[in-house]
Amino acid sequence: MSHSALVVHRGARLVTRQELDSVQTPPPTDTWFPLAHSHVLERTLATLEQAGFHSKRTQLALSRGNSQFFGTIDLASPIVEGVSLAVGVRNSIDKSLPIAFAAGERIFICDNLAFRGEVVVARKHTRFGADRFAEAMVTAVSGLAQFQKAEAERIHTFQRTEIPDTVAESLILRAYERRIVSHYMLPRVLADWRKPAFQQFADRTLWSLENVFTGALAHVAKTNPQRFCGLTIALQGLLSQAAGSSEKQFSLPA
Repeated sequence: MSHSALVVHRGARLVTRQELDSVQTPPPTDTWFPLAHSHVLERTLATLEQAGFHSKRTQLALSRGNSQFFGTIDLASPIVEGVSLAVGVRNSIDKSLPIAFAAGERIFICDNLAFRGEVVVARKHTRFGADRFAEAMVTAVSGLAQFQKAEAERIHTFQRTEIPDTVAESLILRAYERRIVSHYMLPRVLADWRKPAFQQFADRTLWSLENVFTGALAHVAKTNPQRFCGLTIALQGLLSQAAGSSEKQFSLPA
């Protein structure tokens, strides 16, 4: 079974929990109150556990001289067969990024990951940032069960929504126009749609197309996790808009 993976570059590295805990947090200023990476991770895991969401695997990465932290957490919470809940969390101790949390799903067969815009938390490092993040996390995690149900319905809708090649190619072009995929990715996206790498995505559906996109975006997840999160949220918006009412005639978004 595959799990979420963080592969990093530009001097960044995968780390153990012990290494993450050892990172020293700089002292606060009058207006900036950084939170330790380990605190952000611990708060995230504790909030998930308290709500009944158990971690199956956590991968951690540090970059920019340990100033930036990224983590992915696969949860033992299935959405549909072959797909489970996954969350991402990030932090910085150099004022470069706010604390953030996002929910999505992990597809086992291809190890694809995608985030959605419905459950996203972002808080600045202010005097009460720790409390605000903790409060926001409780609210976000309390909505994960509803998110899980909604995602199951969305995935079933995508799996039922058949699309011809002309529509798929139009959506691929729109994804390019919206800068979800680059011109470097276009040949792979088109090739993977026309000749799926996995038999499970042989059906000509929105679900197959979504996984073509997320497969092509996998290298962004490896090199720039926070950008990957934003791109997959934008992708989900494009595809969901395209799906419309799945039981009605398929139409492209404007």
